[in-house]
This record gives sequence, C-alpha cells and structure tokens, in this order.
Amino acid sequence: MTYSHWQPGPYSLSKLAQEVQVQLPELIKGGADLLPGLLGEHKLDGGSRLAVHLRLARLLGCPVCANLFPALAARAGLSPQAILSAQAGSPDGLSGEQFGAVVWAGEILVADGATPVTVPEAALALTDPQRQHLLLMMRLELVVHATGLMFLPHSWIDRVRAG
Repeated sequence: MTYSHWQPGPYSLSKLAQEVQVQLPELIKGGADLLPGLLGEHKLDGGSRLAVHLRLARLLGCPVCANLFPALAARAGLSPQAILSAQAGSPDGLSGEQFGAVVWAGEILVADGATPVTVPEAALALTDPQRQHLLLMMRLELVVHATGLMFLPHSWIDRVRAG
C-alpha cells in the first residue's frame, strides 16, 4: 500500500480549479453523510480519524499535516508503532477500524475522490456510513490540500511523500 505510482500534484491554480469542479458538487450532494461519521453509532473514533490524517499527510505530501498529526496522535494515545504504521499504510499497531479507515482513505485518494470500485477487505471493518463519511472527508481534503499546497515548494511535498 505505498501507492508509489500515484502522484497528487503538482499543486497549482488549475489543480485547485479541477478539484473544486469535481469535488464540490459531490460534497454538496452528500453533505448529510458527513454527520454519521461524527456522531451516533457510526461515529469514527478519534484514533481512526487521526490514523487517516497521518496517512493523508504522507500520500498528499503535506508538510504541515506531517508535523502536526504525529504529535496529536501521540497525545491521543496512539503508540509510536501505530503512528508509523498509519503513515505507511500498514496494519501493525492499529486496530481493525483504524487500519480499515487508513486503507479506505488511501483508496479514495488514489481514485481522485471517487468511490473505489471494490471495498478492500480491511475496509470491511467499517460500516457503510463510516465509509461514506470517509469518502466525503477525502473529497474535502482534496480541495483543502489543493488550496494550501500550491503555496509550498514542491520539493517539500516530495520530501514528505518519500517519508
């Protein structure tokens, strides 16, 4: 699960325009699906949410996220092994839900925000509403990162992606 073949950038105004054009209508249509992942019986726990952000930082190459989320994850109780595993997309030290969320989020990103054709086995640890929530969350992250990362040197982004 390194996704070495997939590249998120380069980040530019045209990339931002493309992400807004593709993701915004889907975010508006599915906005109600964000709530179940935050509240109620289908809520993603904080550790799963942080594991996803750790993986996103690596896949998207975001130096801000790469510096912020490991400290937040440690404070939330994720072990050093779990933090490294989430970044790398491996199961060691992660719960089934955490690893499933990491895998599902990664699949959505490499599909450029589209719903993956098949649900990977690890992602079956999540409920359908949790997977739908993560789909919308990844679409939002694509827009947010397309906005912010165009202001950073691409060499910084490449460095984070390389680990």
